[in-house]
Amino acid sequence: MMSRTRAAGRPCGVFSHARARQSREALGHGGPAAGPLDGDLTGPPSPSTLAGMKAYILQGQSRISPFGDPVGESMIGNRTLAAHQTMVLRRLGFEVERIASPSEISEREFVLCHEDVFFTRRAIQDLAARFRAERRSLRLGLPEGSLLVRSTRALQDLEAGRDGDTALALYRLFFLACPEPPRSVESLARAQAEAQAACGRFREIAVEVPNPRHIMGSSAYRHPLTSSVAMHIRHWVHILWANQLSVQIQWVEDILDHKGWTGLRLLRAGLAGLFSGRWSRGGFRQAAMGSFNRIGKGCDIHPTAHLELARVGDNVRIGAFALVRGSIIGANTVIEDRVNLQYSVIGEGCHMSRNASMTLCAGYPGGNLSIRGVQASLFGRDCAMTSGGMVIDARFHGEIQVMTPEGPRSAGTNFLGACFGHKSYLGLDAVVNAGREVPNGAVLVHDPKSIFSKIPADLPPGVPAWAKNGAATTSD
Repeated sequence: MMSRTRAAGRPCGVFSHARARQSREALGHGGPAAGPLDGDLTGPPSPSTLAGMKAYILQGQSRISPFGDPVGESMIGNRTLAAHQTMVLRRLGFEVERIASPSEISEREFVLCHEDVFFTRRAIQDLAARFRAERRSLRLGLPEGSLLVRSTRALQDLEAGRDGDTALALYRLFFLACPEPPRSVESLARAQAEAQAACGRFREIAVEVPNPRHIMGSSAYRHPLTSSVAMHIRHWVHILWANQLSVQIQWVEDILDHKGWTGLRLLRAGLAGLFSGRWSRGGFRQAAMGSFNRIGKGCDIHPTAHLELARVGDNVRIGAFALVRGSIIGANTVIEDRVNLQYSVIGEGCHMSRNASMTLCAGYPGGNLSIRGVQASLFGRDCAMTSGGMVIDARFHGEIQVMTPEGPRSAGTNFLGACFGHKSYLGLDAVVNAGREVPNGAVLVHDPKSIFSKIPADLPPGVPAWAKNGAATTSD
């Protein structure tokens, strides 16, 4: 994986899909496992086992630093968390109501979701069926030993539980069956405490991407490929990780909801591989990735641009020799010539200038994301990243620390960039360390004393000069 470290500050390795080695980690639970890619939101509404039941989303006062936004306004896959929650629950047939306190609960049987929970349909639909059959309170859990949980659990403060022989990490989403509506804080707390930990069918694939072991400490970066996802959004790192997962989630949704469309794309990929002389597993994979693109209306995409598994909004412009792989691009965005965008989410109205490159990143709407070689970083609304700025995204020894209200804490990884607040600016040659968050509106520039602002006319020819307090000099 291409990484920037404090010591080296240069790329070390390449993030390449062609070299990714996939190893299955089948963590079956609750009956036969479905395919490795399952879960959907879009398409026609599915029959609900609990149609008409209320789903309450309990609001709080949580805000995410450095943005200062309510957690429900966090952007994930170019949707707010609040819009995502509502969409998933409505697709399952629930009537969604946001409440400020338990006193607004009027039902004895209902779904309760706290405002900071990100979840997918696949993660909860089996619980809905189980709740209908058993009519007892359940709490959403995912297998504690899964790569998904292990790679995202930092800073979530997850509780532990068991469903039979399976150890689970528990999330704040409940199916509750109560004798009476729990209209007080105490009664609702008791109802949640009594809920049985439960997990539906879960399957994931671990995608392994080669790493330089002497730099990253392991021979491969491992990413969980699954659509059964849940996460507490408590920190900007969770917004970043949820965005990284949202790319695969949205593609799985389309594939399962539109099987006819998927079949035609696979046929097209097979024919493309055959007629191009690439009738091999690698050739078919490359042709398939190029066939699975979602392009919006009014787009202007240069014929030399290469897109693989791309989801492109309306009125997007993509320039010559740009590479877009496994990414989501919001409407009215400009991707200029030779941009390299991989496994990232770009919001509406963003701009990436020539030669910009970004991997495993997410950007809110309106950003100027012209930075080069950035990885695993999050960018707020209307921020400006110059091409000469740099973000360190790795640590040689130990895990990267991030700031929390309780002080510095481990992010649980040695691969993480930085977070830039709304309307922040990163100037030429400014370097931000791994795990740092830049406040809204901050302007970070290079030390002006090292910039040649005064250049004497009598500088001796052929003699090296350097900047001292902004002036060119040849002596100390």
